[in-house]
Amino acid sequence: MTTPVIKERLAQLVAESSDGAITAGQALASAAPLSDLGLSSLSRMRLVDAVEDEFDVEIDLDGDGWDLVDNLDALAAHLESR
Repeated sequence: MTTPVIKERLAQLVAESSDGAITAGQALASAAPLSDLGLSSLSRMRLVDAVEDEFDVEIDLDGDGWDLVDNLDALAAHLESR
């Protein structure tokens, strides 16, 4: 997958994880951290689970993983680089 395709899928996962509080379009259009758009810590945990399942990765929440999941561009680049 290329970064734009990954980013679009991640935006969909953000919308699903936040129960629509953040739309995929909002996630794609903004450079702001997802938490600034209204992603709660519970929704972020749901997003971590969804990303791990979808992309068959493990996100280390003890390291930089928690912040990584708050930035759509950084997360997409990280997933493409694996």
